[in-house]
Amino acid sequence: MWVVVALLVVICGVAYYFFMPVAEVAVVRRGTAISAVYGTVRIEPAFVVHVRAQNSGFIQLAEEFSAGRGAIGKSVSKGQLLATIADETTARQLNQARADLQAATERAKLPLPSEEPLKAAEDTLRRLEQVVATGNVPAVEYEKAKSEANRLRAARDNERIESQRNLQALEETYKKLEAQMRNSEIRAPMDGLLSAASTIDGELVNEGNQLFTVSSRKTYVRGEVNEEDVGAVKPGMKAKVQLYAYRNNVFPAKVSSVQPAADPDTQRYTVILEMEKPPDNLMAGMTGEMNIITGTHENALLVPTRALIVDQAWLVKRGIVRKRTIKVGFRTLDFTEALNGVSAGDRVVVSDQDRLRNGEPVRQRRVDFSPKP
Repeated sequence: MWVVVALLVVICGVAYYFFMPVAEVAVVRRGTAISAVYGTVRIEPAFVVHVRAQNSGFIQLAEEFSAGRGAIGKSVSKGQLLATIADETTARQLNQARADLQAATERAKLPLPSEEPLKAAEDTLRRLEQVVATGNVPAVEYEKAKSEANRLRAARDNERIESQRNLQALEETYKKLEAQMRNSEIRAPMDGLLSAASTIDGELVNEGNQLFTVSSRKTYVRGEVNEEDVGAVKPGMKAKVQLYAYRNNVFPAKVSSVQPAADPDTQRYTVILEMEKPPDNLMAGMTGEMNIITGTHENALLVPTRALIVDQAWLVKRGIVRKRTIKVGFRTLDFTEALNGVSAGDRVVVSDQDRLRNGEPVRQRRVDFSPKP
């Protein structure tokens, strides 16, 4: 009978133990408490230029960008041809103006029509000057030759002025048409990447239409924080950036500036960050998270933040769970500074706290929540 009773006691004890609630617990440890402002980040290009049409017509994409939106992401260099806007009338006028200018330039190299008669008149005048003093030639003949030479000299000067004026007018016409043709050529405004294409080959575009967007290869980190947190953020503060494209890496950074106005739609403030050692293939559009460190306390008691319900925590001592009020200090997503209410080595429940009752016996399953350096 005693053996049976003992076996029943053992069986009941084992059953009681295994039916006891299980509490996942973590140990309160000392470490560095951090006050941090959480925010989201996005990698943005440093410069973005929108390229617009300078005239109207049918657009023809350059061969390298004939894929249209499929060419987004391709490298471009400053001055590289992106597309042309067909303007046959201007092209035809430009060809005619070029021919007219070349012809006028060649004509300007030829002697003026009045130069030969002027040369003959001046030769005659010089001969008469030599014999007029002898009285063999009437003075009236000399004056007549002199008047003719002056008339031809004035005619030559007028012809030269008219020729120069005509040549200048043709040059101005040619330059004007050449400028109009240049406006029909859409070229990259800077070195960078084609980040948007708003047109297709052969499309009719109007003057002022946005055709392309070119972004610089140089990027910066744009962070956003909530309105209630921005007051604690100052330029020069250290930060940690984690990008979703590099989940296993944390990049040190610092706050470069805080923009003074909030986004009118989200009421979030923009914070500009500088990464100390950005990855080599950092690309615009990448997103992630950040923590801006606003303060630190060394040798502080650290409680896993998930163990707290506002300022309440469940402690397990000698297998019994008790609710405890804790005065909290710095808080992050991972750890919270405990100013009182717990001691180093205490075990706190980190999950399913709503299933526990004060004074209830529990089985413990330890979870490691070691503070990160």
